[in-house]
Amino acid sequence: MEKAIVRFSSKPKLRSPVLLSCLPGMGSVGENVAAYLIQMYDAQLFAELFSPWLPDYVIVEAGLCRLPRLAFHAINGTEPNIIVLTGDAQPPQDDYEAYYGLCESIVELARQMRVRAVVGVGGFLAPGEPREVFVAYTSERLGKLFLDAGAKPMPPGRIVGPAGLLPAMAADHGMEGASILASVASPVNDREASFKTLRVLTRALGMGAKPPAR
Repeated sequence: MEKAIVRFSSKPKLRSPVLLSCLPGMGSVGENVAAYLIQMYDAQLFAELFSPWLPDYVIVEAGLCRLPRLAFHAINGTEPNIIVLTGDAQPPQDDYEAYYGLCESIVELARQMRVRAVVGVGGFLAPGEPREVFVAYTSERLGKLFLDAGAKPMPPGRIVGPAGLLPAMAADHGMEGASILASVASPVNDREASFKTLRVLTRALGMGAKPPAR
């Protein structure tokens, strides 16, 4: 396998969707947000991406093994339509070439699906600090939606990994981009930060559903 392989199980009819990248990361924010959206809106898996840039192990489920993958889920019952990107893993931390290669493959699929905006969802460790949601953006229009929904402007610094790379690379291909990061108190499964992020996200995009109470 020399490059990423995308396998479509269906071709959903989506109208200028927004792609939400909810890959594994700090505080499990992306994973928790994806799990809620997929369940609440009955999102349908329509494509899987396999790549040598992902880690060199297999996933074992009920005795069966498979390669790690990224998965694309379609939500067409909301306005805007949504694509939720989930994954088993991210590339090894210091493999910068792998991150760029993987993100290029995702952006290419987004172009094929006529995605209008790419939003990276994640978290960063800030123990002892109140849970807040921050936004960095490539489009003033998109940024204003998140700021009006309760996000705070991202302070100067760096965003590591796909949560930052994907929106920035998407902007180079004519799509809007934003990175939504929550400050988390725990590196694993910070539910409070996840729900705060979910509320900001659904308000900003006008999805209309209320997240469940904690």
